[in-house]
Amino acid sequence: MQLTRQADYAIRAILHLAEMDEGAVVQTREIAASEDIPEKYLPTIMRTLARAGIVRTQRGNQGGVLLARDPEDINLLEVIEAIEEPIMLNRCLRGRDECSRVSFCPVHPVWEQIQQSLVGRLESTSFAELASADLRAEAGSYKGWRIEDTGRIKVPA
Repeated sequence: MQLTRQADYAIRAILHLAEMDEGAVVQTREIAASEDIPEKYLPTIMRTLARAGIVRTQRGNQGGVLLARDPEDINLLEVIEAIEEPIMLNRCLRGRDECSRVSFCPVHPVWEQIQQSLVGRLESTSFAELASADLRAEAGSYKGWRIEDTGRIKVPA
């Protein structure tokens, strides 16, 4: 399984908004520049996230986007599934109609366990948690990589 670029961009954009003050309205241009997202894709992604109730849009001179809910109430799973279809590790997990081998396949229970673990982890990870300073610091020191003040990742030499 691999996330699409649109899902990756959506996650970055929501994380950016989660790091802002509550109720802050941010222009998509600012999010795109800060998060290395091509500016032309972001309005479409934001409309999709707005339809899913994750962000709100505001028109006018002071327009832009803002989170529709508290970052604690928004999780990775719902952002990914707003952009993509529901996460499915293997088509056989969609139901018995998808795979005639379900009743005797020795791998099916393994796929089910992995699926439950993956979905559970994504669902239990809120954007408040991702935006926390502690997690950023932990992520910044991963394998010698660090996050610079600009938000960019510095790769070890």
